[in-house]
Amino acid sequence: MEDNYNDIHANILAHLPEKSLLRFRNVSKQWCYMISSSYFSRCLNRCSMFPSGIFLKMRHSSNQPIYHFLSLHGKPVRDSFRSLTFVDDSAGIRILQSCNGLLLCCSNRRVAETNRNYYIYNPTTNQYATIPKPGYRTPNTIFGVILAFDPLKSSHYKVVFVRSATTSSHLYQLEIYSSQTRLWSFSSEVQEFNYSKGAYCSGFIHWTTNSGASLRFDVGRERFQEIALPDGWNQHARIRYFKESGGLLHLIFTNGRHSTRQFDVYEMEKDSSRWSVKYRVDLDALISEYPEMILNNSGPSDWDYHAYRVLAVVSKENEGSFMVLHIPGKAISYNFKHQTSTLLHDFAPGCTHIEGCITIETDDSFPYFGSLAIV
Repeated sequence: MEDNYNDIHANILAHLPEKSLLRFRNVSKQWCYMISSSYFSRCLNRCSMFPSGIFLKMRHSSNQPIYHFLSLHGKPVRDSFRSLTFVDDSAGIRILQSCNGLLLCCSNRRVAETNRNYYIYNPTTNQYATIPKPGYRTPNTIFGVILAFDPLKSSHYKVVFVRSATTSSHLYQLEIYSSQTRLWSFSSEVQEFNYSKGAYCSGFIHWTTNSGASLRFDVGRERFQEIALPDGWNQHARIRYFKESGGLLHLIFTNGRHSTRQFDVYEMEKDSSRWSVKYRVDLDALISEYPEMILNNSGPSDWDYHAYRVLAVVSKENEGSFMVLHIPGKAISYNFKHQTSTLLHDFAPGCTHIEGCITIETDDSFPYFGSLAIV
């Protein structure tokens, strides 16, 4: 009876804002134990499958990148968040990746790899953990770092480093840190690939490149597999968006020889085996509303003729799916079904051309999910 009682309370509390939950831990020892438990964290994540905001990297100030928190619910912007100060790192701190409520961060300034620190940070609880170094080894190059965290499966995470192999700088090797064991594991040499931009989703790390190659890595079994790109891909395609959000992986690409006004949004199947078209987009009405999206010094056949960046794709089956776009000076949400837009934030009031406005790249956007996960 007591377990059922706690289950009912946990499921009710999981619908409350995270900041309220942090305060409710002080109500009693029982509530503190329940709200701090891994079971409650899983309940919370089931209720928070969609981002409530996006961290946007705006510019650099000395060593410290400047961030803006963009709310997706029309609430006031959290002006208090400007930079990452959860730890005193003389090189500054920057965000590398967002993964289901946790942020993978590292020392910002270009320092020798042996002096670079990597962190896992929970912006909701303001808790962090420093990833320990893998012990004595010959310094080598890091080609990519990915955080793998799925709170619906486990309260633990892994961090996957792709490094040059100790035997040769032209060969690669994986080094995987587990928060459960606090230990490192090392793979044999892996195939050459561009591992600089990857995304974790449902147990797999995915990499894809503009050259048309696509690869996935099963984090649990530590196995690689090639994945076919969508049928519409060709040698002229350019990737505009490749990210995970809320347990779904999306891909957007446009063809430089055709208009960038129309494109498809692809979604990876649940078993991570293939891509399928999820949404079809036509930006004609949006461009008519915001004519500054057309670059005067470009031609219709240019890849960047229309000035926009896709910052996020939020897929809600019954609540209205949308994507977040950055156009000259503004952030807007675009509803896939109704093809309508809503202004989220005006970064530069009065700006009418992108050359005079702040430009935010897709790689500089990191979705925020409220989480009480322990790092």
